Parts: sequence; structure tokens; C-alpha cells
Amino acid sequence: MHESILKEHHLNTCSSLITLQDIRTLKELYNLKAETRELREPIVRNIIKQRVVGRSCLESLKNALYSLETIYIDDDTGHRQLRLDGMKQIEVDLTYEIRELQKDIYYLEYGEDKFINYLAKFIPDFREHVNKGINLLKDKHFVSFITDRDGTTNNYCGRYRSSVQPIYNSVFLTRFAKNCCKNPIIITSAPLKDFGILNVSINPSNTFVYAGSKGREFIDLQGEFNSFPIDENKQKLIRLLNDRMLVLLQDPNFEKFNFIGSALQIKFGQTTVARQDISHSIKEDESAAFLEKVKGIVREIDPSGRNFRIEDTGLDIEIILTIDVINDNTVIKDFDKGDGLDFICKKLGYNTRQGNTLVCGDTVSDIPMLEKAVELFDNVWAIFVTRDKKLQSKVHEICPNSITVPYPDILLTILGLLSL
Repeated sequence: MHESILKEHHLNTCSSLITLQDIRTLKELYNLKAETRELREPIVRNIIKQRVVGRSCLESLKNALYSLETIYIDDDTGHRQLRLDGMKQIEVDLTYEIRELQKDIYYLEYGEDKFINYLAKFIPDFREHVNKGINLLKDKHFVSFITDRDGTTNNYCGRYRSSVQPIYNSVFLTRFAKNCCKNPIIITSAPLKDFGILNVSINPSNTFVYAGSKGREFIDLQGEFNSFPIDENKQKLIRLLNDRMLVLLQDPNFEKFNFIGSALQIKFGQTTVARQDISHSIKEDESAAFLEKVKGIVREIDPSGRNFRIEDTGLDIEIILTIDVINDNTVIKDFDKGDGLDFICKKLGYNTRQGNTLVCGDTVSDIPMLEKAVELFDNVWAIFVTRDKKLQSKVHEICPNSITVPYPDILLTILGLLSL
């Protein structure tokens, strides 16, 4: 596992090979990324089963990398550009796509030990953070492992559709899920599929419970689909909202929001639309105007404000169906990851009062998930990926058995090393 897993002369283990491509449109970019997913998925299966990987797989990854690196760069702006359709151009930041391919190539070529040294070269205080995490969690087996994806176990990408999981990432996560825990759950705000977490993940089948839309919908380890019940009237309202959003994004003034960050994601009980991306490719006044436009549509559909809540992350506008919490008083609240975790645990019949639980997240939207875990489980441990001092304090206040690290690759390395 620690030496190169490539063989010079070995039976080809790649189900699909990637050729050099001249990428000029966003569609061609997404097609190439889909090809890298088809290539990466069987490579991970082979590594987990300790089979060798043919060198042709590495050449395919290098072809994909070169195809991205040679995308046209505008002389005036210094940014890569792709066509949307016809002659319309969009600037693309391919940092994620290029960097993750570079890391996968290094991982396959030089093996795990050298790969970890490679990460340590460009991540500040890497070994200090990794050692801290290993000291926190060593010799522990977890009944449940509950984690967010983007920004936590996966580096952020400028476009969700491009955020295909890297090989090294999947190997580290899969190994931890198989060797160190019983119930591994990924809870994300993204949809489950079409286009969602299942379309960008390459972990072997039946390894994780995948929960999309903050846990309103999930697929269990047997591949069974489950969904949180939604009131019929609320279903009608969100269908109307989605129709209005689709029309809005056809308007030439707003169509650019189709092609940045999360774009438009129609989830189960929630709709998300990007108003900015991590590269800040949209002017601030345009982004603010789009936010107000979306808020106006929501007010028209739900003038009482009882059915929808709007959460603005600065990058995404999340429009969330409320739920009724009935106790002493009926409370209307937005559905959060804590509600999702509660739903999953009850639906799957988890025994929450035995053993250790590990929770990982990276933003305030993951706090309800941590709070619910502390409520449900006996021994909760947490690692959050953040440099936000307020969030760091909040995490430690809720879960004293916790640390924070600044980058997803540090968390991944901790999980990978714990599972050896």
C-alpha cells in the first residue's frame, strides 16, 4: 500500500481510458470530468482490494490533466475561458480540477508514504495537525461516523458538477469506513442524485450511507432509498418555486448563475441556487441584486413566510421548506442537518447509546448535526475543518472532545492513517 501501486507491464485494469482533448466549452469540461469519475472508481476498488493498477490508468489521468492545463487563457485577464454556447464566454477557475488530478497522479506514481510527505510540503503545520488528530482518536472504534462532504472531506470546487472525488480521498475515507466504524454516514446539503453527491462520489458500493438535501433523502448501505415525508401543500409550493427559478435562470440577465458554484440544485424539500463562487467571478452588486430577486419570488409564493426559510451563505441562496416541530408549542423551523441525522438514525434503527461517534463538518450549517449527535450518542468526538475562531469555539463548547484543522486534506490524512 505504501509503495507505488502501478505496474509497468500489467493487465489493463482501467475500464475506460481518457485521450487528450481540446476543451473549448463548459459541456466538454463536464464530459471530461465525468470520464475521470468512470476511470477513478474502479482504480479505488482495485487499491482497496490490494490489486495493482495498470500504468495505462496513470496515462489517462495525465491526459485529463494536460487537457485541462491547455484550456485557453485570455491574454488580457489571465483567466481560462470556456464557451457556454455559441460565442458566450465564461471565466473558469480550474484550481480544484487540476490540483486534485496532480495529487492523484502523485499518489499512484509514488505511493502513500511519499504522497503524505508531498501534502506536508505545501500545507502549513501539516504534521502538527495530523499528529494532534491521531492522538485524539487513536485506538478508538466508532459505532457511527457522521460527516459533511464539501469543505470537510472534500476540497471546495468552483462548480459542484466538477467536484469529482479524487482517488486518494476515496481510499482514505473508504479504509476508515471499513476498518474503524460500523455506521458511516455522509450528510450533505447537495441533492442525492441528478445532479448530486452520487454523481461525484467514487467510493465503493455499500460503503457509506449517502444522505442528500441535509438528510431529507438518503440511500442506506443496502441501496434502499428513504425520504422524509413532506406535506402535500408544501410540495406544491416548492414545485411552483422550482418552476419560477428555472424561468428566472433563462433570463439573459441571470443565466450566468447557472454556471457558477452550486448552480441551481433542486433538492428534496429544498432548492439551492448559487449567487457567487469561491473565485468571486460575479460582481458584488450583481450578486446582491440576484439575491433580492430570489427573495422577491419567495415572498410572492409564500407571503406569510410560514413555508420557506432563506439561508444566504454568501455563495449560495438556500430556500428550505419548514417543518412543524410539535411539543408543548408547535414551532415552525427550517429543516437542518440535525433533523436529517435524527431521521436517519430512527429510520435505520441505530442503537445510539453504545460506543464512540465521530462527527466532522466545516461550517455553521454542520453545527445542528453536531448538536443532535451529542443529544443522541453517548461518546461524541469531533474534528471540524475551519479557520473561523467563532466556529472553533462553538464546536468545542458543544463537544469538548474535539479539535479543528485548517484543510480537508489534513482530516483525510488523519482518517487514512488511523485506518492502517
